[in-house]
Parts: sequence; C-alpha cells; structure tokens
Amino acid sequence: PQAVHHSVHSSCWTPPATMARATAPPHHGSLPDEITIWEIVVRLPPKSLLRCRAVCRAWRSATSARRFLLAHHALQPTLPLLCGYNFVGDKVESLYIIPFDHRAAGQIQHQLQPVARLEQASDFHLLEACCDGLLVLSFRNTSTSDWRFSVCNPATRQYALLPLAYGSNVQDSLLGMYPHIPTGDYRLLTYRMHDGRLPEAATQDGCYIFTLGFGQPPTHIGFLDAELLTYIIGFLLFRGSLHWHPLGGMIMVFDTTTELFW
Repeated sequence: PQAVHHSVHSSCWTPPATMARATAPPHHGSLPDEITIWEIVVRLPPKSLLRCRAVCRAWRSATSARRFLLAHHALQPTLPLLCGYNFVGDKVESLYIIPFDHRAAGQIQHQLQPVARLEQASDFHLLEACCDGLLVLSFRNTSTSDWRFSVCNPATRQYALLPLAYGSNVQDSLLGMYPHIPTGDYRLLTYRMHDGRLPEAATQDGCYIFTLGFGQPPTHIGFLDAELLTYIIGFLLFRGSLHWHPLGGMIMVFDTTTELFW
C-alpha cells in the first residue's frame, strides 16, 4: 500500500430547494419519490444505494444525477484512503483505490474493500492526492519519461487531463489539494521549477494555485521557501489548512481560505 491520504467532507448539507419529481404520483399509502430519494436513499451507504438503483428506471436516473451524487457523498463518513498495485509477474496490471473502513466489524477483508480499479495500460500512474472523492493521478509516459497529471471522479467514471507537467524543462510538484470555501472550487497547490538555463526560471519558480474546472492557467503566488515541500510525501488537510512536517521538526501551514503560508 502507498501513502495514506485523507478525504475531507463538508460539515453540512442542505437539500435542494426544488426537488425533482422523477415518477408519477405514488400509490396510496407510499411516500412521494422526492421524499424517498432525498430524505432516505441519499443517506444510505454506497452498497445499499446500488441496490436501490435497480428498483426502477426513475430511481436510477435520479440517483445518477450530479446533484444527488454530491449530496450523497457529503453525508458519507470520512475514511483514510489507500492505494495498492496488482502485479502479474513483474508487471503492474492495475491500481486499486481502497478506503479503510475502521467501523466495519469482523475480518480485515471487510474493512479494506476497493472502490475503484484503474487499468495500467502502457503508462505507470500514482495516486497523488484526494479530496471529497476526487482523485489526482500522475502518469509517466514510458517513451519520454515525462509525467502528466489528471483528475478522476470514480463515482461518475469521469476524468480530465490537467495542464501540469513534469518534464525536462519544467517540473510541477503537487503539494496539496483542498476545497476553497469562499468560492466552492477545488484547487491544487503546486510548486513549479524551470530549467535553470531558461530566462524565466528566476522569476517564475515558486508556488502556483490551479483551480479545477476553471480553464485558466495556474496563478503564481511565489513563496520559494516551499521548495523543500517537494521532497515530502503526503499532506494533511485539517480545519481549513494544509499541513506538512518537513525535516527540522517544524510544521508548515497553508491557509486554504486566504491562500497564504504561515
């Protein structure tokens, strides 16, 4: 297993003001679908939710909507996340994403249940960070040895490449991932280093903030002292701040609201 990352959920959730009516009026004595889905089904654990999706086509459609998936995820407990590799001989065949459910009774196999399996194909990939169910993966091009990054949502089976790179001329190191509460965005904190022979190296090295889904280049915020964080594996998102424990016994903190180090 690789390094443990923690996923942080929102502290509360408010049902949508307008709830979709997925089907015809209910039979006499039964609850309306909007109450069943938004007050009961949304609170079920993932396995039970999958069974409910088989009840009827309307329920499957309602529980597949992005709004419902976000609401359901916000009500789930926060669990440590592990990743592991499935080897066939000396070759890695796939990457498993495994939450550790410490509440599960019985043997360890009930506590470690994979929620996603990513095929290796021809590129090698790593789990770099996670937050609220979103995964950031790094991919190495086996022919050029350059690294690329992508964001993946296992719940919806969607992914997108990120405009970050780790090659010969520029290197983006992912320092952390966090929800930006004032805007509701998810953001990545990276440290970028350019080839020292390039003229932009002296002015463009430092920390950058990249907003997922924004479609704009990362924002340069400087702070060259954060270079030492590129040698650390893992980060902790706790009470709205990213934390690292580099060598030397000190703790470095990044406030995700003001987006400043202190």
